Amino acid sequence: MKTRSKVAIVLGIVVVVLVLLALPMVMTMRSFRPAETGKITEEFFSIKDKFVDMFVFKTGEDLICFDANNNPGSVEAEFKVLGIDPLKVKAVFLTHSDGDHVNGLPAMKNAVVYLPEKEEPLVTGAVKRHFMFLRKTNPLPVKTYKLIKDGEVITIGKAVIKAFLTPGHTIGSTSYLISGKYLAVGDLAITKNGKLIGMPKPPSEEPETIKESLKILDTIKGVEYIATAHGGVLQLHKK
Repeated sequence: MKTRSKVAIVLGIVVVVLVLLALPMVMTMRSFRPAETGKITEEFFSIKDKFVDMFVFKTGEDLICFDANNNPGSVEAEFKVLGIDPLKVKAVFLTHSDGDHVNGLPAMKNAVVYLPEKEEPLVTGAVKRHFMFLRKTNPLPVKTYKLIKDGEVITIGKAVIKAFLTPGHTIGSTSYLISGKYLAVGDLAITKNGKLIGMPKPPSEEPETIKESLKILDTIKGVEYIATAHGGVLQLHKK
């Protein structure tokens, strides 16, 4: 009986510790307010998967995605809601490599996947992702991808995408300026009272670095919409 009591006490302590470790993440998730699946403008769309958004830019017949959400089946279903075909997605630009941003990639079978160059060590396991008490690798569910560098510009159809390295959430977190108007920032920030605030820790690794990355966003001119993965879309200049 004494042994059982000791085991019960140890298990109880472990449970309490795990709850305390998880509590900050639970509080962060309670602040998430992703946009519903729908049209933001005639060329820019949000696709919701429970607590996270990916975004779609339409240029002619081509579709370009920013992140890929958490579940391929959910992605396909939400594309159907919008009346668009995920097989027409020509490219997916990943803001970072966390599972809720990459697991839906298999739904977009014809897309070229762009991964931030500085994020690749988390994908290969050369560097471990720090998430609460875990140290883990962030593998992608696709075999091939292209690396994109800070400041690199990619043109697809009439769309011009420029990458801005904005680390802090992860080592290679990157924001994308789309045709000079839309800025997809992934988990760099969420919105509160009409303003951007840095994503806290957890799940971010370096909140102080996020503060510096937010300053980078302030230098980007002409942005009308800032699309966050968990905080909806912030409209800066109403037409």
